[in-house]
Amino acid sequence: MAEKELDIVRINERDEGAWKVLFQCFYPALCCYAENYVDNSCEAEDIVQETFVKIWHKQVVFNDTHHLTYYLYRAVYKNCLSAHRSKKNIVNIDVSDTDHHSIDKQGWTDDDFAVSIREEMYRRLWVGIQQLSERRRAIIEKTIEGKSIKQIAEELNIAISTVKNAKAKAIDELRNYANSSPIWMLL
Repeated sequence: MAEKELDIVRINERDEGAWKVLFQCFYPALCCYAENYVDNSCEAEDIVQETFVKIWHKQVVFNDTHHLTYYLYRAVYKNCLSAHRSKKNIVNIDVSDTDHHSIDKQGWTDDDFAVSIREEMYRRLWVGIQQLSERRRAIIEKTIEGKSIKQIAEELNIAISTVKNAKAKAIDELRNYANSSPIWMLL
């Protein structure tokens, strides 16, 4: 799913197709991000799903992809804190100030911001990997799993030189994809 497929106008109009693309693009990375703040992956998934539902119902209007990205991470962060505090019987925080008029880093530490940027980079890397050809995607996924070139060649029943060439081309594609991504402007 290409980053360019996110249509802010359609997202703002609550077009279900656009929201499906939005969900597919952000869900895995937001779940990973939420796991930094909650006890388990199931709870993280629930929080991310609930965050999407809340945002849908609040009918927030996003200015652009950067605003949308920041809003999503900020909302998930606040909902994780709220879930954590409610477990300790502490008064829940009010997430109503997560509207498009009050989006800023106030209250967020530099470490929190760095974590959200890292997770966004992982999400975009994942999106880039999904755009690779089937063979290149399989080779990169097996490389990420820590498998050697020889192991990959054996598992895919292809020559070692084919693995090396396909891996090099996949890395070039991912590098080009990453360089075209606006996330680097946040660093």
